Amino acid sequence: MTPDTGTGIINLHHMAQAIVTVLAVINPVVCGSIFLSLTSKMERSQQRRLAGKASLEILLVLGVSALVGHAVLRIFGISLEVFQIVGGIIIAYMGVNMLGGRNTFGRQPPPEGDCDTGVRLAPLLMFAAGPGTIATVVTLTAAHASDGAPSTAIVAVVAGAAVTFAALLFAIRAGARVGQEVEGGVTRFMGLIVASMGMQFIMVGLKAFMQG
Repeated sequence: MTPDTGTGIINLHHMAQAIVTVLAVINPVVCGSIFLSLTSKMERSQQRRLAGKASLEILLVLGVSALVGHAVLRIFGISLEVFQIVGGIIIAYMGVNMLGGRNTFGRQPPPEGDCDTGVRLAPLLMFAAGPGTIATVVTLTAAHASDGAPSTAIVAVVAGAAVTFAALLFAIRAGARVGQEVEGGVTRFMGLIVASMGMQFIMVGLKAFMQG
């Protein structure tokens, strides 16, 4: 195996790892459940339009986080290793919460007469592109950036937004047939992945910090 081939395999591994991590934290299945609870009284055409809007906003928030993450760390004088350790702790904590089923919003109906789509989407955006997810993306940037280019994190964010959009469209078609049992099972499985990835980030960050 040539050095270039070995490097390519490592890069593909990092890419797959980043995509799985972002998908696990976003949790498109739970996003679909939240989306249905927020748009249950809308027509399907409106739901599809809002699904596209929500996915685009998730992409923008997480994409900007990946692009400016390094710059923000430099401004505040925070090393990549320290941020990776702290980010890993946050990610692991999120995973533990997911294992306990404590990160879902439930299926509460939207307030009567609420026609503000921005307000409707706020819980979904706070879940899919909230502080925890942003920390995950910036941690991935810190862990896998090559020459300051967060290509791995960007690809993971694009994949996460695309899969979330597909999940929202599926939720619109499936409607109430997507039960809370399915949602809970997927959340706990994803929680195990998130907690494991968080611990891996912590260990890698600690090793790099001690060697530095």
